[in-house]
Amino acid sequence: MENLCVLEETFVDSEALRLEKAIILQLGKLGALELFNVCLSRSLGTSLVSNYADKVDDYKDKVVVQSSKKKENKTRRKREFVSTAVSSQSLTLKANQEDLLGFSASLVKRAPNTKNKRILVAKREAEMSKGVKVLAELEKIRTAIEEDTKRVASLSTWAEASGVDEKVLQKLLHRGYYCQDELIRSTRSLVLYLARKYRGMGIALDDLLQAGYVGVLQGAERFDSTRGYKFSTYVQYWIRKSILRVVARYARGIVIPWSLNRAINQIQKARKAMKSTHKKCPDDYEIAKMTGLSLDKIKSASNCLRIVASIDQKVGDYLGVEYMELLPDATIESPEDAVMKQHMRKDVHDLLKGLNLRERKILTLRFGLNDNQPRSLQDIGTLFKVSKERIRKIEKKALTKLKNEATISKLHYYLDL
Repeated sequence: MENLCVLEETFVDSEALRLEKAIILQLGKLGALELFNVCLSRSLGTSLVSNYADKVDDYKDKVVVQSSKKKENKTRRKREFVSTAVSSQSLTLKANQEDLLGFSASLVKRAPNTKNKRILVAKREAEMSKGVKVLAELEKIRTAIEEDTKRVASLSTWAEASGVDEKVLQKLLHRGYYCQDELIRSTRSLVLYLARKYRGMGIALDDLLQAGYVGVLQGAERFDSTRGYKFSTYVQYWIRKSILRVVARYARGIVIPWSLNRAINQIQKARKAMKSTHKKCPDDYEIAKMTGLSLDKIKSASNCLRIVASIDQKVGDYLGVEYMELLPDATIESPEDAVMKQHMRKDVHDLLKGLNLRERKILTLRFGLNDNQPRSLQDIGTLFKVSKERIRKIEKKALTKLKNEATISKLHYYLDL
């Protein structure tokens, strides 16, 4: 029994030494054995390391007989250990890279230059607006010179009227044009953001953007940086105003004056507000009381609110027919009206047969019954070689003869048309 215990302890010790040797070899390949020895020597001294090395050397001198199956298991364990160590090392590197990237991204997000950059942009826009102001003043001077002289102003005349040298004038002009370009470039995103709100009103987006850029330059001419607000905040009003002017002028088929368009907007806002509060459609008197506009102004604005469509527009989605092909021609008389006029003319001539020839001719000329061209009393008097007063008396006498119940009942049908 004691021999069995000794043999068991021997095999256990051999397996433990074999496992320790495999671990030491793999640590040596990974370069961790040297670090382990250094740390161990610092903490426990060199005696323990030397004893451990002696044990390893003693183990190397021993010869252990192993079977082929044990060798295969040993090689398999080595491969698994190496693959695990390599994968753990790659995962550690990836984690380090992600940490570095996250740290750099956090540095970018928390960069202290963001606020300073905004301040610099605001200051630059204020400086650019000053250049645009100077350019606008110079353009006004040039326009005044051309209106006075009725010809194109030369550079020397322009510089003399501005009170500067020609070279200085050229520098101011170049700087003004440069400031215009820079302001338009810096406010491009703002103009695009505001112009997108007015899409679908019959104006192309490019035209809305151009109107917005015009508003930027108009706002730059009136911007005052000493009041403490930003240029981008101030110029939004001018961008919207310029875009709304273009929409009001070109969105409809007919041109509506700007003052009337403002009245239309006031009426629409008042009508919408009163409809939401009182749950009913307000009349013109209530709108006039709320907006302060006159009734005539409200009526004319309401007439302009009618939808205007193009006669070239297609009818339906799948039909190739235009509205122009379906609308009747108002200049051409309908067959029903033509027949009705013929009968009415015949009945009138039948009534005139009860008058004498002179009275019949005077009434025919006076009301244009033959050629649809009524004549005046003076013209008829000239034809009959009498005064116009005489013609008036004859006309009155003839009309008195025709005014009776039989005539009214016969022509009553035409009066109802």
